[in-house]
Amino acid sequence: MMNQKGGVGKTTTCTNLGAGLARMGKRVLMIDLDPQAHLSLSLGIDPDAIEKSMYDLLADPQTTADQVLQQVGDNARLTILPAEVNLAGIEAELADKVVTGAAQAVLKQKVASLVQGSAGSPAPDYILIDCPPSLGLLTVNALTLASEVIVPMQAHFLALQGMGKLFETIAMMKQGINPTLTVAGVVLCMHEGNTLLANEVINDVNSFLADARGTDAPWSNAVVYNPPIRRNIKLAESPSFGQSIFDYAPDCHGAKDYAKLAESVATQPVQK
Repeated sequence: MMNQKGGVGKTTTCTNLGAGLARMGKRVLMIDLDPQAHLSLSLGIDPDAIEKSMYDLLADPQTTADQVLQQVGDNARLTILPAEVNLAGIEAELADKVVTGAAQAVLKQKVASLVQGSAGSPAPDYILIDCPPSLGLLTVNALTLASEVIVPMQAHFLALQGMGKLFETIAMMKQGINPTLTVAGVVLCMHEGNTLLANEVINDVNSFLADARGTDAPWSNAVVYNPPIRRNIKLAESPSFGQSIFDYAPDCHGAKDYAKLAESVATQPVQK
């Protein structure tokens, strides 16, 4: 989940899409790469109460992914590699490895055992990564590991401009570190479908994606996911209770929208 603009619904989408896929019986691994640790908090993980976090995994060669991994509640199908505030210092910790390219692939190396699975712990069906609202080393690590990018955004003009810059970054990653990287699609968050601006932006996004069909652009097969996620106060309230929307308010519009979004993502072919 990537967008360099903050407050667009990225963490909310990561939280509830992951929970929605787990409700469908999928094994889902969540990776919190944001030093704010909002994904961890949204899933009921207290960053101050954990022994090891994403910071330890990336900074300490001796720390393994299994030592950081946490189960979310009583759902064995939903797990998370949680973050805490120290993760903000990881770029300084890895600075001496940037020139060799090792710093950009630390995450991919450290989670390889979880990605591949084992006899006692099957590989996840989905790995969802919540990136920070920046294009720094943490986001580069996410893009090195990922096969696909989902872009949560609001139907606002400035968000549309930012999407173009974001796609340029993804194209550069595809040309260099990760040749298989693609854009899976765009999720419209906090959506108000009755406004003229929203409809104009949606039309512009659809036109932009349509123009890329048949090209070698990473977004040539990207879609605008249905349904858009309607603005809903319950989605803003649920993180303070450490619950997904399905646990907090299962009958609200937000829960219905994210359940349908999970179905849309699950039926879309996954790029490997």
